[in-house]
Amino acid sequence: MLDERLNRVMEYITGDTLVDIGSDHAYLPIEAYHNDKIKFAVCGEVVEGPYQSTVNNIRQHELNDKIEARLGNGLKVLNNEDVDTITICGMGGPLIAQILKEGFGHVGNHPRLILQANTYTYPVRKAISELGYTITNEDVLKDGRHFYEIIVCDFYPKQKNYTEKELKFGPVNLENRTEAFIDKLNWELEHHKRILKGIDSTAEKNTEKIDELNLKISERHEVLNSESQ
Repeated sequence: MLDERLNRVMEYITGDTLVDIGSDHAYLPIEAYHNDKIKFAVCGEVVEGPYQSTVNNIRQHELNDKIEARLGNGLKVLNNEDVDTITICGMGGPLIAQILKEGFGHVGNHPRLILQANTYTYPVRKAISELGYTITNEDVLKDGRHFYEIIVCDFYPKQKNYTEKELKFGPVNLENRTEAFIDKLNWELEHHKRILKGIDSTAEKNTEKIDELNLKISERHEVLNSESQ
């Protein structure tokens, strides 16, 4: 049984072949196969322990001929193969961006990308933009005190050029302005205000940090006070 986050990711999977990087016991590929979302999957793990856990879980579900575990660094587990969907979930944004930049040359075609970042999505959007991808959907999910973002990307001949504002907050998020997205902005706004309040503004060494926080606060005020983009 998947949590809400991975269930939402599964909804966006397309095509027969899935590649799941950082697969965490192959939960997503197993559920996707049982729900007839895919016919075959590759699970990539960079550390031996999680790799063995993935192998064991695939074996326990008797899916050895349908789901293959591979030990390797990110997308480098692929050998220029054509696949339909790549999922990279449950990591920080900078790490997801690094995986894309360093390993996309090992992907044979331009599959759909479903990227679920736990933190800091700007580098993710920057990386996919540099790969020529277009963001076709975005979701913000709230789980307790935590917010998770899902970014769905497809490759089109005419790539959209994104503004800095769209890279920071997400073009679809800015358009749809869902309740979870607005809640996330409000949480971030109050969080940055609390940090700013606790900084000694008389210390010269804090000037750069104060300017950075004031910019973040101003940007979030602007988005919250604006109409649909």
